[in-house]
Amino acid sequence: MLIQPFDMADIDIVAEKLAKMWEKDIAQGIEHINEFSREVVLNMFFDPQLALKACDDDGTLQAVALARMKNHVNISEQWVQDFLADKDDEERKHVLEATAYLLRTERELLNLMSEDSAKFSFLLSYKHGYAKALQMGLKQLLFDRGAQWTYHITDSTCSWQYFDKHGYEKIYEELVERFSTPSQPYYCYMYRKRIQ
Repeated sequence: MLIQPFDMADIDIVAEKLAKMWEKDIAQGIEHINEFSREVVLNMFFDPQLALKACDDDGTLQAVALARMKNHVNISEQWVQDFLADKDDEERKHVLEATAYLLRTERELLNLMSEDSAKFSFLLSYKHGYAKALQMGLKQLLFDRGAQWTYHITDSTCSWQYFDKHGYEKIYEELVERFSTPSQPYYCYMYRKRIQ
């Protein structure tokens, strides 16, 4: 495994994988889902020094982790407007619903965060063990900047059990009706853990 700074040249690979994860819930009804996913990842990229990727020895991207300090400013309102400029009314409706959810959960988490904390703004892994390695690397970078806690938002379509198994404290849980189906409820979870 090679851990390197996240390269913006990899953004389209990450967006494509994120789009596949989201197409059945958050991005349902969004026609330009890869473009939307790309904009979401760009919006979660706050600081190149807090952005890592893990690759196989052959250079194949397997995981990405992006973090932010609590005081970093989110610019999502602007990119949403830019993204929607040439979309039809139906897609505009779905994008606004999805981004309203993402912005609301972001605000909820920021309200729960202490001042000496940081958030993993984006964590995506395609291979077992790679996310953990990136988290450890980013936690050291965050600790060096004075962060004492890390916070995470995840959902029931992701590997949320990871947080329960690795000593994270669940601080928020919500059933999100908008993205739920009768056979598969959609939950949003928020976790925190002290950096040691």
